[in-house]
Amino acid sequence: MSNSSPLELLTDVAGSVTFGWADDSVYYARFSRCLSAKLGEAFADRLRASLPTSGCIKYFADGRELESYDLLARSAFVRVVSEHRKRFEQINLLTWSGGQPSPAFLAALGEPVFVARDEVDFESRLLAIAPRARTKLGGKSEPAPRSRWLHRR
Repeated sequence: MSNSSPLELLTDVAGSVTFGWADDSVYYARFSRCLSAKLGEAFADRLRASLPTSGCIKYFADGRELESYDLLARSAFVRVVSEHRKRFEQINLLTWSGGQPSPAFLAALGEPVFVARDEVDFESRLLAIAPRARTKLGGKSEPAPRSRWLHRR
């Protein structure tokens, strides 16, 4: 759960996921383009391996750049959460424009789940509990493409 470790990147020909610790006990994932079954399962394996043996995490999933996903990728994530629900203090989701998670998906995740209506809500919630996330996800030390992840307000 080290805030000092860099974010990781998994990619395939269809899309990518960038993930890691944004702050103490705050795990962040950003999905881009298409989340294939293979990519989703690889991410779920990494998330499972990152979960602490004791204590809880606050999970933030940024899907604003996601265009589509394979249902097997979503199922892999749901399995991780279901197997380790007590380790997830909260789950925060930002969906792509116009996208809303299905009631069945939200029910499978359990409570508490917060679905942001827009990126301002999501980022405000993230920065309220993870102030170091601004530097980690959008600071000047990041490469140019990453500088737009979190907008300075």
